[in-house]
Amino acid sequence: MVDMGTDVVERIRFYRFSSLALMVTILAPLAFGVILSLVMLIVAIAQGRCWLFESISHFSTAAAALATAGILVLFAGIAFAKVRSRVRRNLKDFYRETEYDRAEYESFESALEGVSIGLGMSPPALAVLGVPTVNSIAFREGRKPGVGVTAEALKAGLSRSEKEAMMAHEIAHIALDDYFLASSSAGFEYAGYALGVLFLLMAVLVTIAINVYLLIFLLPLFAPLIVVLADRRLRKKTKVLYRHNDLLADTIAAKLISDPESLRETIEKLWALSEKTRAVIPKTAHFQGYLFIWRPLEAGPIKMVTYDGAASAAAAGGKADTTKIYWVPGKTESRTSFAYDTVKSRIANLKAIEMGHWTELERPDRREKARNIAGLAAVGVIMVVVVLALVIPWPGRNAWNAATTNVVWKMIKI
Repeated sequence: MVDMGTDVVERIRFYRFSSLALMVTILAPLAFGVILSLVMLIVAIAQGRCWLFESISHFSTAAAALATAGILVLFAGIAFAKVRSRVRRNLKDFYRETEYDRAEYESFESALEGVSIGLGMSPPALAVLGVPTVNSIAFREGRKPGVGVTAEALKAGLSRSEKEAMMAHEIAHIALDDYFLASSSAGFEYAGYALGVLFLLMAVLVTIAINVYLLIFLLPLFAPLIVVLADRRLRKKTKVLYRHNDLLADTIAAKLISDPESLRETIEKLWALSEKTRAVIPKTAHFQGYLFIWRPLEAGPIKMVTYDGAASAAAAGGKADTTKIYWVPGKTESRTSFAYDTVKSRIANLKAIEMGHWTELERPDRREKARNIAGLAAVGVIMVVVVLALVIPWPGRNAWNAATTNVVWKMIKI
């Protein structure tokens, strides 16, 4: 079993703390906002301060309760549907190939088994994918991690060391518990999107059903998300969070195969090879960001068509052939700058490892750790202040009573 060394372990722990701090800073206020909105709604109904519920309950209390529950279920369904659509887009065109060179497959499987044993892990299942590029990927196979190698990679005539480098990188993602659609970055994206949608809907409901003044207490919970969206440094950091996954996987893979130079040369070779190919992966298929070599291309409109050669083959007396191809009508493809930057960062990281050094991106930074802790503390303060501002008695009454007094509803009741 490979000894990762105290330096690598320290950097992995620091990275995980930094990632977790960023996630909590954004997700915690959104989750708290959803819960607070729900509590506000329930308390307002119990106190007779929800004019929407009260107006329906004049006809039937059961109908009012059913309508309220229906709205909440609808909101949860909208958030779930939004996330599900994103997951399905991630899986778009991520299909299995059934015909491939068995000898090459077994060679990749042997390489995967070797690096898995080196990390003390059981070899995951190896699948052949119809993604039109020389590549590999760690992904979720049911409830277990799996590794995929593309059919094009089986045809590329890669050397044993290149296959081991690719498989070591993917098994490192699995060792970090960071693999396709089960990774921290993907989960963070989905959770943030779902909570953001749900909180927005709940805030609108509370505003309409109770009183617009309650936005004073809900809007501060959007502040951390707004800061991240507005601050270029923080937005860059969220991208670096995803890029860092590959850097750490490369670091572990280099340690695993004891040959960072071979891994670097494999990355450079596949990058150059992919630049010469005309294969297109639709931008809607977001799995390209998890490939061994990024293939995010800007092109469109893109659609997949199936070429059925049965008729022409029969006329020529040959074998029928059905092939899935990608067609980009009248457009040229171009790589995104982030794909270039990611590969360059990985190559620079491996060159530094070859020289016995670690990159600054992976080096624990006390100032960054202090900023992370400060961000978490600020989020905690915001949530505490919001709660206290609602319940602490002011002269005569507390803010909750003042904010939920609906003048229009009182006039109607009179």
